[in-house]
Amino acid sequence: MRISKFISYIAWLYVILFSLWILLRFLFFDSLWWLALINTVALYLFIPLIIFFPFALLYRYWRLFFALCLPLGLFIGLYGSFFLPPLSTPTTQNQPTIKAMTFNMLFNNRNFDSISKMIAENNPDIIGLQEVRSQTAPILVKRFAKDYPYSAFHPVELSHNVGILSRFPIDKIIALPAPPIQRGIQVTLRLNNGNPLEAIVVHLTPSYPTRQFLKLADYWYTSRAAEVSYLSKIVKQYDEPTIVMCDCNFTDTSETYSRMQNFMNDSFHEVGWGFGHTFRGRFFPVGRIDYIWHTEDIKSVEAYVGTKAGSDHLPMIAKLQLVK
Repeated sequence: MRISKFISYIAWLYVILFSLWILLRFLFFDSLWWLALINTVALYLFIPLIIFFPFALLYRYWRLFFALCLPLGLFIGLYGSFFLPPLSTPTTQNQPTIKAMTFNMLFNNRNFDSISKMIAENNPDIIGLQEVRSQTAPILVKRFAKDYPYSAFHPVELSHNVGILSRFPIDKIIALPAPPIQRGIQVTLRLNNGNPLEAIVVHLTPSYPTRQFLKLADYWYTSRAAEVSYLSKIVKQYDEPTIVMCDCNFTDTSETYSRMQNFMNDSFHEVGWGFGHTFRGRFFPVGRIDYIWHTEDIKSVEAYVGTKAGSDHLPMIAKLQLVK
């Protein structure tokens, strides 16, 4: 009994701390860097439920059981739809469909055979790439010239950059200004029916282990907020259908995700299944930070995570249909 009482105390402490997080999130969201960090990994705040919920039910601690319904209900609200049987989204006849992929290939990834195999398996029409080194871009262009005869890469030579491979002709290329977006390009594609599609490839400010973590953390979250704000201005000034392929470096429980969702739709959130984790830890994927966003004049037909190809990221793939 002493052990069960001890576990119940820990469970109540969990409920109290969880409720405090919800309150602070409601009041401040990501405006405090340490709270933004907690919001980023919010999925893992639900792990104790695996132990505490069955425990409360088994020992009939009913007050604790109902208290735990708060985090359980929030988990269901955030992630429940990802685990329902996937609904097939019918395509509209005579409206063009495209398949897009976003892939952070990792700056030192030289496993081009794996990349080629992964791309062939998914057969996308457009590939948005992040962490492309200047010496890697010509290799990619030559290797995929047959299937993707059109390409564009950020013109400024940085340690690594962004680019796009396309089956559709590229009418216009714009390097997005830095700041606010250090690595980003916008291209106008000409689809098979002659209509334009605006495609944006970005790599938003990353967070990374460093001795100056406490000093830099506020900068990381502030920078991403500014980048999303700038993307909002770009997208809203165009009447054409627009997609954004990005390593966004934020999760779907962050404030920057909510801001992005105010003006674009997350394809995986609409039709994907599972958590959709794209960033790989040492042993398994740990978070979804790669996205394919689209405007209202496009609908998601299918979205899923691809297989590994020599990177610490997995590709995100989405089949999209232009509806206007």
